[in-house]
Amino acid sequence: MSTLKDRSKKRKKGGEVKGGPGRRFAAAEKERALTLVASGMSRTDVAQAIGTTTESIRQWVRVAEAAGTVPSAPVTPSNAKSPETRLVAAASGGTEESGGAEPVPAKSDEKSRSMYAPKDPGQGLSRAEQVAILELKKRHPSYGPAQIRTQLKRFKGWRVSIKAIARWLKQNGYELVHRGSRPEGYEEHRFEAPRRNAIWQFDFGEFWVGPERLHLLVAEDDFSRFVVGHTLVSEKSSKVATEVLLSAMARHGKPEAVRTDRGGEFRAHEHEGDFARVLEAEEIDHIIGHSYHPQGGGKVESVVGTVRRELWEVEHFGDVAEATERLASFFDEYNHGRAHMGIDGLTPADRFFGRADRVLAAIDGISRKRQGATARALTDGAPFEEVLGIRTGAPLEVLRLVIVDGRMELRFCGARVTLGKIE
Repeated sequence: MSTLKDRSKKRKKGGEVKGGPGRRFAAAEKERALTLVASGMSRTDVAQAIGTTTESIRQWVRVAEAAGTVPSAPVTPSNAKSPETRLVAAASGGTEESGGAEPVPAKSDEKSRSMYAPKDPGQGLSRAEQVAILELKKRHPSYGPAQIRTQLKRFKGWRVSIKAIARWLKQNGYELVHRGSRPEGYEEHRFEAPRRNAIWQFDFGEFWVGPERLHLLVAEDDFSRFVVGHTLVSEKSSKVATEVLLSAMARHGKPEAVRTDRGGEFRAHEHEGDFARVLEAEEIDHIIGHSYHPQGGGKVESVVGTVRRELWEVEHFGDVAEATERLASFFDEYNHGRAHMGIDGLTPADRFFGRADRVLAAIDGISRKRQGATARALTDGAPFEEVLGIRTGAPLEVLRLVIVDGRMELRFCGARVTLGKIE
């Protein structure tokens, strides 16, 4: 039986001990190990392929570097078909063109496949996640990694790393856009209405269909980001704004206040039916933004920007009728089928119709595997909305009284009001 001292001496002479008496490695074997290291394999994988230890590999590399005899990889990235063929060819002592000698020896076929298989390009992403990411990017070219992550969490219950999504997109040829940071000293003042229909925001945006200049009016609920009304017209006017307001009120109820900029179409009060006069008659507060200070109207301006970025810059419209029809479907998807990063990854409809808490609880249960039955239902192919119990025409819960951690809470359309501690 060899002693520890004997093994140490054999290592110093270039031999190696592995579960018994050490053996010397021929120059060709060392050359092969150095070639594998040069090809990009880790020293651990090389040591397993050769039958030695990482310490021996380290010493061989050090000696070769000192002597200037480190070999180059037998197959370069320019003529290699894949990382797998490059590593297998190098490990087998041949090249890709020659097909190598024999398959890489290993203690088991499964271990061999895992050892020499290419690294996961998504750094941990499953195949289903990879496919879903690329499908979302193809349908919505302007989506970045964070937005894609938000969609996957809301509609599939997946929690995926933003960095993994960014790497996968980059490996598939998508250039990521990095927006500049806020100026130094900038302080964000975030405001959000306390409940739905507390404040509606109105704003016009300019768009072109061929040579024709059009104006898109968007009305958005501040609390939920739900687009309550819109229209595409050739000219801005108080009449157009009034029509959108009345139509939205007929569908969704009356707002407590309306926020607009200082545009004349919103401030008109002279004639019957003018926007400001209708607000006054309906006892709706009119909040008008200050000149050269657009703060406060950022949410509806963001919607206009989203339409421009995700629809107008992606699709081509032959005429106004086609653009109008496409806008209707776009806003329907925006309200019900697009997770919003500014409202906890919910859809505007989740908040507007008071189901935010239920949706968040279901998402959390699925993503953390706390609700096995729900997760199995999704695996079997049931639509996510159906699993949550959200169906068209289902009763809408408006008012609820709950006890949370010994405190009484009143919940109205998704908004929370803490009543106090129960004594």
